[in-house]
Amino acid sequence: MNILKAIVNHWDIITLILAAILAIVFAIFRGNKGVIMRILYAAVTQAEREFGPGTGSLKLAAVIEAVYPKLPAVVKLFVTAERLTKWIELVLLEAKRAWETNSNIAAYIDKPPNEAQEAAQALESCPEE
Repeated sequence: MNILKAIVNHWDIITLILAAILAIVFAIFRGNKGVIMRILYAAVTQAEREFGPGTGSLKLAAVIEAVYPKLPAVVKLFVTAERLTKWIELVLLEAKRAWETNSNIAAYIDKPPNEAQEAAQALESCPEE
């Protein structure tokens, strides 16, 4: 009963504290969204390079798997799989425009993702001295 009395007596302070907490969480979320979008851009580009065209659901799963564990805990409270999927789709549209206009990025995507493995295999096939 004393707790209810304290809440009723100090409802204005409690409301201000809750509003401040919500404002801080919102600021953290908004500040991290720009960083998340850049991480998603890099992950989408890497997935396109690794899996190639025609593998959309596989690339989506790979990007979510790569990005979600890196999100701060506070952001994970607000970022659902659906929201992350929408962000990935937005980033993908932006990335596709960049891939079409930037020849360096297009060349990066067209390179085989396992060049290091190919080089290692080439070395293994060389005769030993």
